Amino acid sequence: MAKLDVKIVDAPYNVVPTIVCKVADYTTSSSTQILAGEPVKLSGQGGNVVVKLATGDPEIGTDIVFGIAASDDTATATADGEVEVYAPLPGIIYRCKATTPANLAEGIRYDTVCFDLSAGGAYTVDEDEGTDEDVHGLRIVDFDATNGTVDFEIKINATRYGALIASN
Repeated sequence: MAKLDVKIVDAPYNVVPTIVCKVADYTTSSSTQILAGEPVKLSGQGGNVVVKLATGDPEIGTDIVFGIAASDDTATATADGEVEVYAPLPGIIYRCKATTPANLAEGIRYDTVCFDLSAGGAYTVDEDEGTDEDVHGLRIVDFDATNGTVDFEIKINATRYGALIASN
């Protein structure tokens, strides 16, 4: 587990709103604590709790991103809890380490990709994945090859607000 894997680096809002989401106890959810800076999604269609994103998430039409945790969750092994989450609004730019920093070059700019979650619990943006506009929920908008980071946005159709957008 790694705290603050994902950070907000730019937002067109005075304040990025947060929402409080329910988290299932770790025994029921087979999960570990959600830490500030980790991306979360709805547990499933019709779900009523949030869970961490997995490797290969978010996928449009499969995952419903609720945002990036603004706090650590309060659940325990036996009790449900809550987590405060930054709403994934349009225009917010996030920063995260790249899966393979040596691959950071102009060819990845504007690619659509997903997260990678390492065995140690650290999130990275998987710029190796290859772009898939119809499936992948993150869009790379910039990168810093020196620091090995990727700036990205969460595509609106991968979020809880996606259903608010009319399709053509």
